[in-house]
Amino acid sequence: MNEFQVFQNASLNFINNAIYLLCVIIMTALAFYLIRRTRELNLPTYAKGVMTLFCVCVIFFGLQVSSYLVLAQKGMSLQLSELQNSGVELSSSAIATIERYGHTADMGPVSLAPDLPSIVIWATIGFMFIGGIWFKYPDQK
Repeated sequence: MNEFQVFQNASLNFINNAIYLLCVIIMTALAFYLIRRTRELNLPTYAKGVMTLFCVCVIFFGLQVSSYLVLAQKGMSLQLSELQNSGVELSSSAIATIERYGHTADMGPVSLAPDLPSIVIWATIGFMFIGGIWFKYPDQK
């Protein structure tokens, strides 16, 4: 595999990730809409349980998409680093990619785990989901 093939493969991964991210955004908007409708219609507890399950699935899918983005970025860095270690001369953009994502061949395989900002974002969205479904509104006068 040469440098061009690594970048081409990474580009395809990023396009796939963008499509999945669009699906996550639509599902998140749908979840907030359904939470609002659940409140407006004052649905029973089992409906709130179903909504909670749906929201947990949205959060899981969002974390998974974030994990695949990090995997693609670090995987690209790892493959370019392996090329560099084998004696292939890399372009300046390839070297910058290795420095940006920081995963070298010495570190071993890439793990499937989201980065910290993604975890914080999805924890916040999860709190908003649970709060919207289960928390009581203050009395309005």
